[in-house]
Amino acid sequence: MAYDVVVVGGGIGGLTTAALLAARGVGVCLVERESRAGGCASTVEHSGHSFETCAGLYACWQPGDVHERVFDELPVAPPRVREVSPAYTVRLAGREDVRVGGNLEEFNAVLRASFPECAEAAVAFYREATQIADALQRAARRTPAALATASKLQRMRLAASEPRLAPRILAAQGDTAASRLVGASPRFRRFVDAQLQIFAQVPSEECAYLYAAVALAQPLRGMHAIGGGAQSLSDALVESIKRSGGTVRLDTTALRLAFDSKGRAAGVMLLSGEAIEARRAVVSNLTVWDTYGKLVGADRTPAALRARLKNLRGWGAYQIFVSLDEDAARRLPSDQILALEDFQEGDKFDAERALFMFSAAPTWDARAPAGKRAAVVSSFTDAEAWFAFHTDESEHEEKDTRALEELWARVHSALPELGAGAEVIETSTPRTVYERTRRRLGMVGGTGQSLEAFGADALTHRTSVQNLFMVGDTVFPGNGVAAVTHSALVVADEIAPPRAGRR
Repeated sequence: MAYDVVVVGGGIGGLTTAALLAARGVGVCLVERESRAGGCASTVEHSGHSFETCAGLYACWQPGDVHERVFDELPVAPPRVREVSPAYTVRLAGREDVRVGGNLEEFNAVLRASFPECAEAAVAFYREATQIADALQRAARRTPAALATASKLQRMRLAASEPRLAPRILAAQGDTAASRLVGASPRFRRFVDAQLQIFAQVPSEECAYLYAAVALAQPLRGMHAIGGGAQSLSDALVESIKRSGGTVRLDTTALRLAFDSKGRAAGVMLLSGEAIEARRAVVSNLTVWDTYGKLVGADRTPAALRARLKNLRGWGAYQIFVSLDEDAARRLPSDQILALEDFQEGDKFDAERALFMFSAAPTWDARAPAGKRAAVVSSFTDAEAWFAFHTDESEHEEKDTRALEELWARVHSALPELGAGAEVIETSTPRTVYERTRRRLGMVGGTGQSLEAFGADALTHRTSVQNLFMVGDTVFPGNGVAAVTHSALVVADEIAPPRAGRR
């Protein structure tokens, strides 16, 4: 079979790219190895519960933002969403809660009350971050391409469109978030570190300031919950592809790329032995490691890129799927809680020990039997450590049991409101994620947005192979459904720009 474009992988990025291209009249075939599309966004069904494997918070659903721009082109309605208020609560060591959300003026009052020891520094930090983020968001609407691939003319236009902030943005390209925390107390720095670890995969000492500004300002712009979780978004995109005449092939595993005589991507070879021709492009929704390691192959990957990928790492997640009593849920300060562990001043931020995320389904979409809600506890873990068991599977089970006991004790210590109202249903390790998605080492959340990975040096949608593009959380602009959707828009626009008047 031959199509204009073949998309490998049915995560949000691949589905969105395929849906946009199909709606623009491009002949598209998407192949996905699992029996249901969704990738990391797919729900886990267990004991009458539907568990989201991500935080359950979704950005950029406001009018005019990236999701509306995408669905304006599609022949299906978007999933139902509701704004979450507050977006989440950060529970500091000592059980002091900081509600994150609302407009900047309201949040400034929260900052002053929560961090009196550095109130003005905290307010100034967020004021500048919000201004920078707003300018970058406006720029992204005008030119959704990655800054690393934007032309000189595009960059000049972007600078001209933001004359007041452009010099500050350009000057900040080499800064970390920590460099902007002048006068901040250790408590406030830890508050920022925890949020950046969730949204950027690295703390303030490593996180690129421009990325941090966007990530930290997003809850103040508004976060949403999706009815049915991100799986509903995936299902809507699948339906859109089909209605637009595209093809979705589930239970279909791509083995490697097919190349033409000039070394350009020309299609995909399947595990079954079948070949699918791509006349215009192939889009990989695999991670950057798997795109080159599986589809392209080491012999066709430039040596410098192989070296970079060898040293590039993401995090694994250890998760507990929980059945939460409605009464216990009501005792919590919000449905999403970022809980911090106690620390001593000067301690290095340890992502595996410093925090965990508690995410409960909203009361209007409980995804559980009557009187219950589905909830997920997520913590960071070294993904590679879960693949050191070669001879005896019981070693993995023992490690899982130890991790469960340790994290469950931390949960009850930090969230005593749960009492006996939370029951463990199942756990998920990086091995579990690998078996479900085949992502390298079961790593999730993309790569850390450090200075080495962000901006001019970012991994973008373009690859070393002509006619092969990448989409997903390991390329610009990074982690999260909104970012992945943005990356899909970038790829779709490069392959087949929208018709005049569509956007």
